Amino acid sequence: MEAFTTGWLGSLSLVWAVLTFLWLILLGYRAWLASREEDQMFLASDHVPGANEQTEIVAKLGKLTKPIWTLGILTGTLTLTIVGLWLWQGMNQRM
Repeated sequence: MEAFTTGWLGSLSLVWAVLTFLWLILLGYRAWLASREEDQMFLASDHVPGANEQTEIVAKLGKLTKPIWTLGILTGTLTLTIVGLWLWQGMNQRM
């Protein structure tokens, strides 16, 4: 376990932790926006201020899609890379 806190594997683990934290923050923000969207679904089409707010929320949700997917893919790839390198390092270690 010491390998995850020292050297280049430790650096990769730190980058993974930061990316995962950002990804979780974006997922939480999207969930919060989606809950606001559900709250506003009862608005009639003639209620313009509420409809404008609803349109803004949907636009924000659309803008979050690409960063969430990108961070998710980076986090997953980095997870597999770290585990693979950790196993490789462990198998090549001389006792």
